[in-house]
Amino acid sequence: MTPHHKETNLSNEPVRFYKIVALSFLFLTIALLGVIVFMSTKRATITITTKPEPVEADLTMEITKDNLAGGVLEQTVVALSKKFKPGASKEEESTAVGTAILHNDSGISQPLVATTRLLTADDVLFHMKKGATTPANGTVEVEVYADKPGKASEIGPSKFTIPGLNEARQKVVWAESVKPMVGGVRQFGVIGSEDIKEAEGEMLAELKRAGEEKLGALHPEMKAVYAVAQSSMKADKEVGAETDEFTMNAEATVVAAFYNVDDAKNLVKKDLDKKVIGDVEILSQANAEPSVLLDEYDLATGHAILKVAGSGLVELNAESSQLQKLIFFGKTKDEVRRYLLSLDHVNGVDIKFTPAWMRTVPHVAEHVNVVVKKVE
Repeated sequence: MTPHHKETNLSNEPVRFYKIVALSFLFLTIALLGVIVFMSTKRATITITTKPEPVEADLTMEITKDNLAGGVLEQTVVALSKKFKPGASKEEESTAVGTAILHNDSGISQPLVATTRLLTADDVLFHMKKGATTPANGTVEVEVYADKPGKASEIGPSKFTIPGLNEARQKVVWAESVKPMVGGVRQFGVIGSEDIKEAEGEMLAELKRAGEEKLGALHPEMKAVYAVAQSSMKADKEVGAETDEFTMNAEATVVAAFYNVDDAKNLVKKDLDKKVIGDVEILSQANAEPSVLLDEYDLATGHAILKVAGSGLVELNAESSQLQKLIFFGKTKDEVRRYLLSLDHVNGVDIKFTPAWMRTVPHVAEHVNVVVKKVE
């Protein structure tokens, strides 16, 4: 019986050993699986907020007579004449005038001499300008003027007596007006130095516009900038003259510098490109038409220098080598933030880890997401 018992114990030992090995392998597999699952869920999203910065180009473009620079200088002479009104005015008393209708209700005609008085009920006195005879049972219209200057004589339609006639005759020979008397106060303009200056400025602008219209059709394939090379102006009345209007006569030579728009754009683009740093930055919004001014010109030689100005935006390049994912591997949030904020154009940084208790950026590129957002 004893030998049989020993044989049984020996047969259980290998089973127990294999059982331990199997369990150990299972635990290792589970642990490895857990590590794999953990590593596969470990992710980081790095959001970079950037703010573009403006850059400007300020340079010159030359135009020569032989057109080697793709431009040409042209000129024309224009002349204009225009009326202007003085800004200041003056007022003075004058004699009111108007018309009156003489009535004769009698059967005898009534002759009246020049200066015959006509008096209103309010004692405003007028005189006939010329003599006239009012026919029997008839009427006649005459011109009248006030006895005294001033606004008080600007009366409305009124009835008049004729004091020079006897009382009986005044009842049948009388006068009336159907329209107001006017001109008791005369208002007129006075030319000031500012009036001449403003008129010259307006004329200069109109001369330039007239020159642009004439020159603009010469080279329709190109753009042009204009300037008034020389001008002469003369008013028909002097400063201080009393008048309601004056005439300004002017003549000018207008110059046009024609240039190729694409040449100007390329010039600005090349200058702006020089201000971009490596692959860290990119240039945007640099294709707008630049502003061009005529700086210098020589009509005799056909030579001109244009001032060309343009602008664009420089911003962080999302494809820059400084934003490669491997740069962030193993870094903490603070390390990532400090690094990114040290770069130009970075306005803000937001970092999110998954799971939230993770402390560093994973070393797997597929698990790192770098997002670049622009702030206008």
